[in-house]
Amino acid sequence: MPPNISQVNEYSLPEVTENISSAVAPMTVKEYKRIGEGAFGTVYEAVLKYADDAHGNSNSEWLGPFAIKRVPAQTEYKSRELEILRLVNHPNIVSLRFYFDKASNSQRKTVFQNLVMECLPSNLQSEIKYYRQSKYTIPYPHMKAYTFQLARAMLYLHGFGISHRDIKPSNILVDPSTVVLKICDFGSAKKLELNQPSVSYICSRYYRAPELIVGCSLYTTKIDIWGLGCVVAEMFLGKPIFQGQSPESQLKEISKLLGPPPNTFFFKSNPQYRGNMYTNKLFSCSVEERFKQIFSNSPADAIDLLLKILVYDPDLRASPRRVLVHPFFDELKSKDFHVYPRGQSEPIHLNLFNFSDFELSLLGSLKDELIVR
Repeated sequence: MPPNISQVNEYSLPEVTENISSAVAPMTVKEYKRIGEGAFGTVYEAVLKYADDAHGNSNSEWLGPFAIKRVPAQTEYKSRELEILRLVNHPNIVSLRFYFDKASNSQRKTVFQNLVMECLPSNLQSEIKYYRQSKYTIPYPHMKAYTFQLARAMLYLHGFGISHRDIKPSNILVDPSTVVLKICDFGSAKKLELNQPSVSYICSRYYRAPELIVGCSLYTTKIDIWGLGCVVAEMFLGKPIFQGQSPESQLKEISKLLGPPPNTFFFKSNPQYRGNMYTNKLFSCSVEERFKQIFSNSPADAIDLLLKILVYDPDLRASPRRVLVHPFFDELKSKDFHVYPRGQSEPIHLNLFNFSDFELSLLGSLKDELIVR
């Protein structure tokens, strides 16, 4: 049951579709907390139950809590987000449980699509902020477990050719009590087709890959890997690594760490780019030494991982499977590996290596490097 809150919005619907079975049934919805809002729409925490029978008898219990994402229904074409959420099924991707359309109470002509998804208690942005305010960073074992799960979700998504296109800490749900991570918010996600252009003005600025900044329209799923690198860097630093105040100044912030972008980068990304190329080197040391300066309190294997991810050329950027077998995660492969959830004195063991046959096929010959010893 939801907590006793006066701002409860309860309503009944004649048709709610259960995702896995596609069965349609009348249900009652109880929304009791707004947990997110943005240009995309609104997210509410809610519970659902199957409606009473013809005699008014109810044999069902409240299900949930769930997160309901409400966005204007796009009647001209299928919702890309719904389509992708119906396709995917992975332990590190938020799962869709139900979905329904509902007219707005205030604007009767506006129909909203409602996606009912599993609900986790926090997100990575909140976790980073919690530890920053406590003058700490997320503990290394947690950081490794979260990064591994994030890379594993990308391996799976990219196996379908799907790019999330908005990887950032607020779109990464976590449960600090179990150290479980799940990617959410597929409102920008798209299945990328070879040689088919896509909009370059995508991804939140601080996490936008450099090829997008210069207007590349034939990009790949490697834009998500750049986002992963930015997220990992943020876990270590407690703040976003690149904080440009405009799309162009974002490229300058990147060049402060990676050095000037090579001319080949602009030619490959967008030959028509006419913006600032930031050709002047802003530091005197090597790129590797620069990484060690910026991440001075970070272990060598973490710096090496970031050096392989935060790369201008997406073709040279590490793939998800290469990320997963990086030595940064060697600790996770020990049978004795465990983590202490925040505020708990008892350790827990994590099930991080339960790969499906599909994931193993994507890992190919590297799968032998991901065996728990």
